[in-house]
Amino acid sequence: MELAALFVSLQPIAGLVLALYSEEGHLLASTSPDTELAEHVPFEASAKSTDIYFYSNLQGQKLAWKHIRSGLLACAPFFLVQASQIDDGTLASLCQCGSSFIVRHLELLEKTRTLKQVIREQEAIIDHISDGLLVMDRLGAVRYLNTTAARLLKLDAVRAIGVPLKELLDYSLNIEPVFRSGKGYIDRELQIDSPNLHLHILDTAIPIRDDEGNVVSVVNTFREMSRVRELSQRMAGDLARYHFTDVLGQNRHLRNALAAAQRAAQADSNVLLYGESGTGKEIFAQAIHNDGRRSNGPFVAINSAALPRDQIESELFGYAAGSAAGGELSGRPGRFEQASGGTIFLDEISEMPLDVQGKLLRVLQERQVTRIGGTRSIPVDVRVVAASSRNLSDMVLQHRFREDLYYRLNVLCIDLPPLRKRGDDIVKLAEEFIRRYCTALHRSPIRLGSKAIDQLLACDWRGNIRQLQNVIERMVNLVDSDQLDEFPEEWLEDKVHRDPLPDEGGSWTRVMTLNEYERLGVRLALEATDYNISQASEVLGITRPTLYAKMKRHGIEVSPKLSERPNFG
Repeated sequence: MELAALFVSLQPIAGLVLALYSEEGHLLASTSPDTELAEHVPFEASAKSTDIYFYSNLQGQKLAWKHIRSGLLACAPFFLVQASQIDDGTLASLCQCGSSFIVRHLELLEKTRTLKQVIREQEAIIDHISDGLLVMDRLGAVRYLNTTAARLLKLDAVRAIGVPLKELLDYSLNIEPVFRSGKGYIDRELQIDSPNLHLHILDTAIPIRDDEGNVVSVVNTFREMSRVRELSQRMAGDLARYHFTDVLGQNRHLRNALAAAQRAAQADSNVLLYGESGTGKEIFAQAIHNDGRRSNGPFVAINSAALPRDQIESELFGYAAGSAAGGELSGRPGRFEQASGGTIFLDEISEMPLDVQGKLLRVLQERQVTRIGGTRSIPVDVRVVAASSRNLSDMVLQHRFREDLYYRLNVLCIDLPPLRKRGDDIVKLAEEFIRRYCTALHRSPIRLGSKAIDQLLACDWRGNIRQLQNVIERMVNLVDSDQLDEFPEEWLEDKVHRDPLPDEGGSWTRVMTLNEYERLGVRLALEATDYNISQASEVLGITRPTLYAKMKRHGIEVSPKLSERPNFG
């Protein structure tokens, strides 16, 4: 039987078309006559060897292989040295073996291509993760590092392979204990200091074992501490959300404070905010940060009054690895380190213990911090915005606040007015809070009657804006109608609830309510100024409209007859 005829008679193999070409590359026969094949294929001269050749892109050729084997063409030559001695059965067996050989090689090639694709995908994933990844053997030689690790360590990812890390950086990660114990570690803080590299990282080491359980390499994943701090701030909520546009009100005292804060934002000096509780000191601090050149850096807030005395120092400055100050073996950075590159807001600075004040002063002067139990000085680039509801200059005179720290903080001083001095803003603020809370509860805004407005103007607002928000939120939740004509008295005033105290004679004396104290204070101020409204409002520290509202609330006339004026003498 001729070779071409024998080829046509072969049993077709699933997914494979066999074609027979002459030595010159001319098509002789195929196992699939319906398949359009090239009449001529330009084989390479070297194809006369016993190797199998795979062709994937023969330009200009009409090949069906792309629909069968992903565009692959496999070729294997037949060598008939003594053709006369080979019968048809032997030739058929040779062709069948050749076709089976080709199938196996095609399957192997397909698996190889798939494996290479998986490896490429894994390498792409590893190279694009934000953490550095470094693999080292027992001798400390680099076996692999991803793009991030090469960038952070300033290494060539190709030339570093096979070279001990100590030779590359003049620094060595201490991985010998991992090989010896077979145990890795998680989130260990490391400081890499070499002639050409200074890097602060958080490192995790993972041992890799062979089939016998022996540790053959260690994988280190690490990230810069600056990214760790940024993440911790984001998770902890220490983000500056407020801007100057969030400060509501047109009162001249407020506008003066706002203008001063906007000027302070453009500088980089320390700022001291004065204001009663609830006047918006943290809003101003966040706005100063967001409007300044450090807006892309972290904003870290700490309240000195909210921390136990024995925790303030470690919270501010952190503690070193193994220090008795904390339970974490790797140590922990303090808030100053976390704020580096940005702003730290020290609220209620007046409550900071004197001994901690001294350490704070040193940090502000030297621009570096030393953790508790540590010896290494860590540079920090921080702008300080401090706040106090107490007069720090008075505390300095009373030896309760360090004078040197006071002058270090009090570079730019801003006074935030209490709400009682912003009488022309009270109603507008109340209406804005009504709108916000009603929107949150999906109800139409509640209107305020004239008496309710008078009550708002007459209130002392000792809790300032925070108290006003509380009153409005309570109203929105409890009032069913679309208008409130009058606030319940208990919403607006806090009475002094205490047991009566005995006087010197042993009898019991009733304690005056805040309402009674207020009425007495208004009458005293009016009497002292001969009922001059402008002077009386100045004495009381409130606006004229607020004084009129309080007089109306307490039934005090603007200009009573001389005989009706009280005699306090």
